[in-house]
Amino acid sequence: MKKIPFLILILVFISSCNFNTKIELPKAETAELKPFPKIEPSTFENIFIVDENKCEKWNLPITRFKIEFPNNVKVDSAKIGIENYDYISFQVIENDIVIEEFSIGYSDRSRIFEKEFGEKSAEKILTSLKKRFPNAKELYKGMAEFNGQTNYQLNAQIEIKEKTPQNFIGIYQMFRTHYYPKTTDFNPVNLSWTANQNSEIKNKEDFGIKSLSGEIWKTFEFIE
Repeated sequence: MKKIPFLILILVFISSCNFNTKIELPKAETAELKPFPKIEPSTFENIFIVDENKCEKWNLPITRFKIEFPNNVKVDSAKIGIENYDYISFQVIENDIVIEEFSIGYSDRSRIFEKEFGEKSAEKILTSLKKRFPNAKELYKGMAEFNGQTNYQLNAQIEIKEKTPQNFIGIYQMFRTHYYPKTTDFNPVNLSWTANQNSEIKNKEDFGIKSLSGEIWKTFEFIE
């Protein structure tokens, strides 16, 4: 059985509606793909490359990107023959506790529906999250800038008082947003972070910038 990243596991458990609302789009509106270039790692020891052939095998929306990562993180990636929620996810673990989790997931959303579906999804997620975790707090929801793009963001906080089988305990911030290719408004990736209070990540503005998961994210690049 595939190990589902913690944030996705929570949202799957508590809500049937998440940020991955599927929209049927005309095939003519997808971006034309150029020949795939040769890519080598430049920051970390490892590189993960997604192309249209892999997406078809994983039964995930077609996208192209590369991301690099070091040896000292736990990695889980999409696999053939199972239901995949993400292309890849990373965990930063200290003393058997997950300090950070960062996942790059699929989305069929179009930018034209970004705000509308973002608002509806966030409200349902927060309502369900508070039922599962009474101490859950909404820290932010709405359109905001992330890495040069303005898309819908959800930032929440929960406290886990007893260690879970997935090695989570403590106060965690959760952050979700979309990130689109430069050449098309379709098929973005869904970015999800979970950060423990012992992480360098202390607020919404720290996601994607600080700590090891931020350094990993900085190597992300769509291949267009």
